[in-house]
Amino acid sequence: MTKKKIAIIGGGLAGVYAAYRLYGRGIEFDLFESRARLGGRILSTEPGGFDLGPSWFWPDFQIRMQNLVAELGLPTFQQYEDGDALVESPATGILRRQGYRSGNISMRIEGGTGRLVQALASSLPQAAVHLDAALISVHMEDQDLRLVFSDHHIQSSLYSQLWLAIPPRLAGRVHFTPSLSPIALQQMANVPTWMAAHAKYVARYARPFWREQGLSGDAFSHVGPLAEIHDACNESGSALFGFVGIDAAGRQDMAASDLKALCREQLKRLFGDAAANPIDDYIYDWATDPFTATEEDQIAQGQHGRHELSRAHLSAWGETLHLIGSEAGGEQGGYMEGALEAVDKALSELSKSVPGAVLPQGD
Repeated sequence: MTKKKIAIIGGGLAGVYAAYRLYGRGIEFDLFESRARLGGRILSTEPGGFDLGPSWFWPDFQIRMQNLVAELGLPTFQQYEDGDALVESPATGILRRQGYRSGNISMRIEGGTGRLVQALASSLPQAAVHLDAALISVHMEDQDLRLVFSDHHIQSSLYSQLWLAIPPRLAGRVHFTPSLSPIALQQMANVPTWMAAHAKYVARYARPFWREQGLSGDAFSHVGPLAEIHDACNESGSALFGFVGIDAAGRQDMAASDLKALCREQLKRLFGDAAANPIDDYIYDWATDPFTATEEDQIAQGQHGRHELSRAHLSAWGETLHLIGSEAGGEQGGYMEGALEAVDKALSELSKSVPGAVLPQGD
């Protein structure tokens, strides 16, 4: 190992991928995650491996994801789209339409996207992974960095770089000494956190009965509570999943059990009596997750996109601080691909200062 040691804050895909690449290059690191689990916005159910966070990647324009799942030997499969789709509106009721086809091939990881995080994390030294560690402040001491966490624990190790694999709005709440510039803080505050305003629902069944009806499982509703529904089957079992159309403010006073009941009623309305009683069902409201969402994230953003996250305003922190979360992923910001792209950019910059460092794949 080299003497350079990097502190990675955030154990979602970006943070775990960064640790995986650094470890492979012989560069010391510590990975800190606020939650009691790794994965961040990647969360798959147990049992079943059905995704409550991101599910899809598109290999025709997300080469890093395609290469990574191949490198890790993870089985993938194409999103099921055979059959008709359903469209629901207050004016027309439920209509059956010719099946929806996405413009690009949508791929999923067998057993859930959580397997990607597990595969990356399995090779890391356990002593370098720290859970339940929420970063509160960072202090620069003669070009070394000292970290303070939520339990007032001061990490004894000193670090040469800080890689923030958390949403920029959360990163902006960390106390920095010396302070970040007002422009840098404003840039972070202006970047919406992808998925932070959303809630996702999954219902698991004994069999994919909708396929027996010639339906793809796709449904689009202006009635709700689910606005968009898709087939979530994998080799482990059968399921439907949907994105809740009620906004975060509207969900605030709803019990999860009540929202689940409304979702089951809707699935019965759309797909028939067989949908009324799933084996089990799950809901995760990302707007209530303090390690994902802030007050500013309660309104859903319509699309992924590039955000202004210039390092020109970081002053004394410019060479030691990197934003590597998905939102820093350029045109792929918000996607899993964006997380990999942001990390690869940091690795490329690091390679210039570490003799013998290997450039990341995809650059």
